[in-house]
Amino acid sequence: MKRFAMSGLAILLVGIMLAMGCGGGGEEAQPTATPTQVAEQPGELPDSYQFSMEFSDSQGNSGEMTFWVKGDKWRTDWSGSQAGYQSEAKFIYDGEYAYMYTPETNQVMKFASDLDLSNPGAQYAEEWKDGYYGDVSDATILAGFQAGCPGGASISGDETVNGYPCTKFTCNAGGGVVSYTWITEDGWPIKTEVTENGNTYTTEFTDVNLNPSIADSTFDIEAVAPGATIIDTTGM
Repeated sequence: MKRFAMSGLAILLVGIMLAMGCGGGGEEAQPTATPTQVAEQPGELPDSYQFSMEFSDSQGNSGEMTFWVKGDKWRTDWSGSQAGYQSEAKFIYDGEYAYMYTPETNQVMKFASDLDLSNPGAQYAEEWKDGYYGDVSDATILAGFQAGCPGGASISGDETVNGYPCTKFTCNAGGGVVSYTWITEDGWPIKTEVTENGNTYTTEFTDVNLNPSIADSTFDIEAVAPGATIIDTTGM
């Protein structure tokens, strides 16, 4: 069954990133289905894809990210604002080395391997990947939510987000945490919203492109940061 990563993960990742219009609604929740009632398997993402996303919280923090994947290569460009402080960085893995480029200092940190912890954008992307179901029924998607929602999950109606018809799923994660996820007819999450302790955390995904043509220069640090000072940590 599809793994679930839409509630606590969203809260955690908003904190990680910052430290560094929906219409409709009001429909009653529909009866839930049990995981044993569905036999469909969620879809798998292609080898290449890209998307952008925006994240924000009710305390005024915000940011945005663009993510590219091509085989075992990835790149994340992100920027964030917290308490009026702006920051941005680009993270790249070219299949051999990982890089973190900071435009403000025009410096690049070069790492010996694909270090997920050096790329907070990759962790946000994992939330998107975990929420991708492809061409399956709402009942199958609901079963995935139910598997990870101690307080139960339900379908809360149909709404439109950024022009995409969506099904809205509600998850009671326990401990006062409630999440809402809008999933398009093509089976990918376009928006998630989590409330906890009076705070609201929102992520919204845009410009999703599956099987795009991505140039190899996208992952070439010399092309991305020409003239930048490279600090090589691979021998340390």
